[in-house]
Amino acid sequence: MRALASALLMLLAALPVLADGDRRHVLDPAASKVYFELRALGWWPVRGDARAEGSVSIRDGLAVIDVVVPLTSLQMNRDGYREWALSPEFFSATAHPQIGFRAEAIPLALLRAGGEISGELQVRGQTRKARFTLAAGDCAEATVRCRVQASGELSRRAFGMRTRRYTLSDRILIDLDLQLVPPQ
Repeated sequence: MRALASALLMLLAALPVLADGDRRHVLDPAASKVYFELRALGWWPVRGDARAEGSVSIRDGLAVIDVVVPLTSLQMNRDGYREWALSPEFFSATAHPQIGFRAEAIPLALLRAGGEISGELQVRGQTRKARFTLAAGDCAEATVRCRVQASGELSRRAFGMRTRRYTLSDRILIDLDLQLVPPQ
């Protein structure tokens, strides 16, 4: 999930600073995906993906990032894995139907140059502080679609996913393919 924040922040790097008003940009949910992978028995890849939704609001040179990953959009690479991933053993999607990320007061100058930021990640109803490393964005201008790809990881243990510790890796690798679109 660190990558989710990193990718969104790289998207912000392409946005111009406006001193005279607020701006809001949204992720295109049809084109924005979060991919994840963990290992079973140390070598067998367990993969899935889900849609990413959210917005980036900008005011006075500062950004607020809100991202939601609805678990109803989850797809897995093998039959039966989806039900398991949504079960109380993993995401506990009935009780916690989405994953969320929020970061506030992020200076746009930092987003353009890259660096460290902090935010909050919510998985399984548990919120944890998270630090992210930003890379400079490569989008030419904010008036067109902007594609950003990023990667990172999270610890299952940190969010209460403690079952199958001997057969599943603690580390979940995250890859993002996100599209930011200007307001309509």
